Amino acid sequence: MTGALHECVTNNDPNSSVDVYTTRYCKPWKISDDGVSFIAVWESGTLNGRYAGHDVVEGFILTAYLDNVGIPTVGCGHRILPSDDIKIGDTITLERARKFKNIAIDEVERKINQSLMVPLFQFEYDALCSIIYNCGAGDGARDICKKLNTGDHIHGDILDYISTYRVRHNKGVMHRRFAEARLFVSGVYDASH
Repeated sequence: MTGALHECVTNNDPNSSVDVYTTRYCKPWKISDDGVSFIAVWESGTLNGRYAGHDVVEGFILTAYLDNVGIPTVGCGHRILPSDDIKIGDTITLERARKFKNIAIDEVERKINQSLMVPLFQFEYDALCSIIYNCGAGDGARDICKKLNTGDHIHGDILDYISTYRVRHNKGVMHRRFAEARLFVSGVYDASH
């Protein structure tokens, strides 16, 4: 059974009922294949080939490297932790890279499904997954979920909000945020750099 989008009492008559319809989807949401590909291209530059001097296989960079702000990274944007026992230059298996990505996507989806109380189109959800995948399911999700829960994304100017979301001093993420904002408002899955 899916979680209710909203519950309310319309009057004191126990036989009363109000049907609410929306063209947006309700919980539980699941990222689409297009959403996964969108994230992979932003994290690794391409789905297959070479990008920025790295070999990319199925959206994964299998050799550990420093990202654009100096964070040790591998796979599909996985931040290397001490417990991973991976050093810069080490190569991991495709299977391990997939596992890292699946764990991260599960965390993102769990956070969104727990925190968001408004309906979304699939492309809005996919854009939100990409943003939170990049920013983190903890603090990275808090403010944007709070903003979306106000309902401003339906009639407000969410494009500017997403375009600048958690960019701070990392100017390398500005183009990504614009693509995520464009995806959120228009459904265009364009992750070209």
